[in-house]
Amino acid sequence: MQAKPLTISDIVARIQQLVPPGSPEPDAPKLLEELNALTQSLIHEYQAAGRLQGDPFNEAWTRPLHLYESEVRSRLTGKSILVTGGEGFVGGYLIRKLLALGVQKISSIDNARCPAGAGLQPIAGEASNVILYAGDVRNLETLRQVFILEKPAIVFHLAAIRIPGLAEKIVWETVTSNILGTQNIIQVCEEFGVQDCIFSSTGKASRYWTGEVYAATKKVNEWLFAEAAQTGTVQYGMVRFTHMLNNSSMCEQIEQKVQADRPINIHAPERYIVGQNVGEAVHLLLNALVFSQPKRLRFILVRNLGWPTESLEVALHQIQRSGKNLPIYFQGIPKGYEESFFLGQVDWDHPTEINTLINALETEHYLNISDSGDILISETVPFSIPILHDQLTTLKAQCTNLTHAPTIIKHQLAEVVREVALSSFKQASIFRVLQILRWGINLKRYEQGDFHLTPYQPFIELVVQSLYWRLNHEVLERSQLSLEEFGRMLAALTTISSLRNEVEYLRNFLTMINLPHSYAISQVA
Repeated sequence: MQAKPLTISDIVARIQQLVPPGSPEPDAPKLLEELNALTQSLIHEYQAAGRLQGDPFNEAWTRPLHLYESEVRSRLTGKSILVTGGEGFVGGYLIRKLLALGVQKISSIDNARCPAGAGLQPIAGEASNVILYAGDVRNLETLRQVFILEKPAIVFHLAAIRIPGLAEKIVWETVTSNILGTQNIIQVCEEFGVQDCIFSSTGKASRYWTGEVYAATKKVNEWLFAEAAQTGTVQYGMVRFTHMLNNSSMCEQIEQKVQADRPINIHAPERYIVGQNVGEAVHLLLNALVFSQPKRLRFILVRNLGWPTESLEVALHQIQRSGKNLPIYFQGIPKGYEESFFLGQVDWDHPTEINTLINALETEHYLNISDSGDILISETVPFSIPILHDQLTTLKAQCTNLTHAPTIIKHQLAEVVREVALSSFKQASIFRVLQILRWGINLKRYEQGDFHLTPYQPFIELVVQSLYWRLNHEVLERSQLSLEEFGRMLAALTTISSLRNEVEYLRNFLTMINLPHSYAISQVA
């Protein structure tokens, strides 16, 4: 009897059985031989399913983004422009684009060639009207020197530690560079009367909560710029980037393994990412000058990012393109990439406009589409500035005390995000909060037993805690939730022990208004 062909799931399971997540790179000849065969079987099965017909990122590589060139030129003409992180990948492309647009005076400050403890070091750029300063944005006096010398009217703040995995290894450096460095940039922009400051953030900052170091620092930065926009004199704008294909650490790692004829490690199967090209990134930064508004932090992003791409398919494509017989294995998900996608993140009432770089609170607060049709425009949602200040005071104290372990700093960073995010939820429309809870719990899948709430506990805690004492009969009647469905949601929430008090309050609320709820909770876990 002929053996039943292996499915993609079968092949993946066998690879994980041979090399369990967390194992070192395989090197035993017989093991590699079987992994090679399984990888080729995966390629065959992907092809049979109509995949691997070309570069999985082909659409993202070639996707254009409109540049409002005449408006941008009018904002740039005759101005001195400063780019922090100008020797980085996006920063370098931005400077070249500024030159192409006729900007006559461009400077950059970057720590790429800055020895520890060194003072300001000017370096000639490729063009005569570009000067590169080797300096660190964490050094306020260094920044002041650059601003005195260059007198920038427009600042693009790109300097940051950007790789999530690296950020988890150098927590202190990431927090001080990304947050304290950003505070310095805002301070000197205000001191020297800068006209515009544009900040590059990440789609990861759209998460309601994150404990990952890189994403959390960027989220805090968004709040810092939002506060500065409200209280300062500079006009601030922001962009959110996603996976930059031209500078992709994932693609570079895979290509290095291919060139070295080594097994290719993937975090896990069914891990998906969206990508964008550097041309889109540069056009976003320049267009932000056009879309920014006084006294508010407006941000822009690519509207249509296309379907997410599986990292496994990217690896299989690069193996296929190389013509080599190389094996893949799943190393496990490292720190900096662990958080699961919360279904309450996006607005499921408008599925054709779902974009993972913007959350459902933001789309309700403010959402517009550029007349070019390819840019989404939104604003940061309200939050408590005093809570942000209080939390950052504690975080700064922990960064100043060099005896504190990185885990302590990381924990406090996560607390900053949690407390400020909770203040946003408490100010948000309660009807939107109830929608987010409904989407996030996903009752149908939960009650079928194929969906669990535990991986999403921090997100659900924020949503439920913000409902405390805000719910009333009228709100429930006007919401999209039926009373039966709300009772079922409470039943699901009893699995999260940290919400015991909140669920008890909501259960008593249902009892008090004497509503029929056959799914009401008989006991709180």
